[in-house]
Amino acid sequence: MPPLAAQASPASTYLPAFTGIRAIAAYMVFLHHFNPFYEGGSTPLLHYLLVEFHIGVPVFFVLSGFLITLRYIDHIRFTTAWWKQYLRNRFARIYPMFFLITCLNFAWLYHQEGTLDSTVVLTNVLLLRGFFESIIYSGIPQGWTLTVEECFYLLAPIVFWLLLQRRIRLWYMPFGLLAIGCGLVFLFRPLEYYGLFANFKFMLLFTFFGRCIEFFAGIQLALWYRRGRIRRYAIPSLLTSIGCLMTVAVLVGLVWIRGPYAYGQEHPFGVAFNNVALPGGILVLFAGLLTEQTWLRQLLSSTLLQVLGKSSYIFYLIHFGVIQQFVHDLVPFEGKWLNLISIFLVLNLLAIALHYLVEQPLNNLIRRQPIVAEHLSSVPVS
Repeated sequence: MPPLAAQASPASTYLPAFTGIRAIAAYMVFLHHFNPFYEGGSTPLLHYLLVEFHIGVPVFFVLSGFLITLRYIDHIRFTTAWWKQYLRNRFARIYPMFFLITCLNFAWLYHQEGTLDSTVVLTNVLLLRGFFESIIYSGIPQGWTLTVEECFYLLAPIVFWLLLQRRIRLWYMPFGLLAIGCGLVFLFRPLEYYGLFANFKFMLLFTFFGRCIEFFAGIQLALWYRRGRIRRYAIPSLLTSIGCLMTVAVLVGLVWIRGPYAYGQEHPFGVAFNNVALPGGILVLFAGLLTEQTWLRQLLSSTLLQVLGKSSYIFYLIHFGVIQQFVHDLVPFEGKWLNLISIFLVLNLLAIALHYLVEQPLNNLIRRQPIVAEHLSSVPVS
């Protein structure tokens, strides 16, 4: 991938390192859910660090903000045809596999319990359950992030239009969204309906209104990239190194302040670490991946990481839930490490197969005769 100065059209450039990093983010979430280190063992620090590997989710959010901006900001046409194609592209990218795997999860739950809560099923299928605290982990537990993604997809064209029309500065918008989130808590909390905007902590950690800064960090990076404002420095790999150090510093900070909380991000200062400081570190890291020839960019751009990155969305959907449990029951190994590695490998193979045999064909089928060109195939998830 050539340096930025040589790129005439960023929006038509494929960025392989950003495909590879999707796999790394998905694997971090996997290790967050299946921590191989014991809290009371000989390596408690490693256990505590992996507890905070939920930071793979902000990587997805910043990446989503960056790629959606890079792809669409120059192509906005507020016409019915444009909106239909835009929403079709976003639908095709995340919904078909989500719907299929969600149905499988609820079918298995019905088989076990003989009943289903229609509200839970409906909010899952409509990608709305991310607004309800009491059912946030229903269906595909990690799928709550898709509610956050969908909110960004719906809002992004409006944000781009406001920026292009110079109606409002970029960094005024997150404060407005945060205010809206607070208003929604005041409005819906008294209803006590499945925990709809149940409290400020939930709003900050699980909804787009609390997590929007991560997406806006990606938008800012894309704007700088389009305008040629990201440059290479005389010190090799400076931005990449600073971005990595900032990300590690936030990770250590979350471990340090965790205290009695399940995760460091639940601490009042942890919210700021996770939702504000961490996106800044990821932004700098991504700037380094855009401009610097480093071993990390070479690794992320390798053929293996391209395959794993393209199938990472499927891996993310199946790594925790019914399919993961099926794989766990089939794996014959008893040792914790051997069992975990085996499950990880089987899930990856299954994700690759589902990507090429199911996800990609469905995606292409739905995206027939696209109005908006989509040259960047490394669309992220969360």
